[in-house]
Amino acid sequence: MPGEGSCGTRTPRGSGRRPRPSPGSSPEPSRRSRRRPPPERQMTVQHSPVSFDSPVVERGAGFFETVLLVGRRAVLWDAHVARLLGTLERFELPAPPPDSVLALARREAAALPASPEEERAMRLAWIAAGADLDDAASWRLDVSIRQIPPATLARRSGARGVTLPPLFQRDTPVAKSTSYFAAVAGLRYARKNGGDEGLFTAPDGSYLEGTSTALVAWNEGELAFTPLPVLPSTMRAAVLQGGGVEKRLLREDLLRGAFLTGSLTKVVPLLSLDGEPCRTPPGMLERVGEFNRRMVDDASLSTDL
Repeated sequence: MPGEGSCGTRTPRGSGRRPRPSPGSSPEPSRRSRRRPPPERQMTVQHSPVSFDSPVVERGAGFFETVLLVGRRAVLWDAHVARLLGTLERFELPAPPPDSVLALARREAAALPASPEEERAMRLAWIAAGADLDDAASWRLDVSIRQIPPATLARRSGARGVTLPPLFQRDTPVAKSTSYFAAVAGLRYARKNGGDEGLFTAPDGSYLEGTSTALVAWNEGELAFTPLPVLPSTMRAAVLQGGGVEKRLLREDLLRGAFLTGSLTKVVPLLSLDGEPCRTPPGMLERVGEFNRRMVDDASLSTDL
């Protein structure tokens, strides 16, 4: 017998008819209007629902990018699109034409206008809705604009890192895929343990990256990042500008000074690690602030939508 909340037969409720409103009273809102998402989550692109047994739902077969919007400017747009297309080429999967990605993004930005300085998030998603992953018709492009999560905005003043246990590991760290359980569970673990970002570690105990951020050690001014496989961060690449050194990042490296980079987080100092304060060298803070200002003000880092 189906229990409460199951998909079995519903228990009858009276005649099933709704009472008619009395004269002069306001009609009861329809079920559809009651379920409408708040304005900040509404999307203008309309698609048919994705099947429950589609590859993206059942197996996480999809890829996405999250782009910072400042008004109608998409920060590091070219780098985000290049990473998405590069991932698809690497795995020999169908890909959308770059022009179609830009055209759809511009349509979304025009449909949801904002003030020139307002910051929002744009999500590009290339997902497998059909079973045959080699058939381009199985894939579809979704673009949506949403508000930046409050927790992400709060982290911009500095991050409190939590070392994740070895149990938490990305399945394909070099790809920004919709198979995102390790990141979701890792962030939940970090929050339950007094932090706001979880940090993945390698089998040797060195640090790799955050659940949604890249990790860079100050390293006495010679910026350092892990040589091990991690997501090729667009923001980290913009900060390093081809510089930096590869180095296994140990706990002592982070405690001496480190920062996180992320499309929506921007560049923020690591304030503590597992509750232990991290150093925040003045030179590092100056460089972090300088890049954050440049990211918003420098038109060469963005594309107009």
